[in-house]
Amino acid sequence: MFETKTIIDQTNNPSQVNLNGIDLPIDVLITLNDEKIIAESKILDGVSIFERVARKPFEINFDFNLRELDITKKYIFPTTLAYDIITNIWQIDQVVNCKNSFLNKLGINDIIVKSITFAPFRGSTTLFCSLKCLENWNSNNQNNTLIIPL
Repeated sequence: MFETKTIIDQTNNPSQVNLNGIDLPIDVLITLNDEKIIAESKILDGVSIFERVARKPFEINFDFNLRELDITKKYIFPTTLAYDIITNIWQIDQVVNCKNSFLNKLGINDIIVKSITFAPFRGSTTLFCSLKCLENWNSNNQNNTLIIPL
């Protein structure tokens, strides 16, 4: 389906990403962003006290290029691949299973896709795709918080 290379060690390859059974291209760029929530109080003489520290869910971005070959091994515009992403990953009320050695090691096994962007390259058969996601916390995480899509 996607242009991927054979991976020798499936258990430790951060460039191999599978979302709901769809393998993303091997050149996927994964970026993580996280932020702490700090409750701070100031005492009368100006000293700060940190009462509580928590964290927001990770923001995870997947950026990649879609390429598709026809039966003659020529590149064609990847309409079928874009459709597969929309129907299997971009769902309104869906928590997406994420298989990736790096993310799974951090405890991120499920994500919620916040937004999706398709940007065709002018004069090319390559389609850029960007997925903006949030970590879905489950009961294995310290905060025991579950994000439920509306």
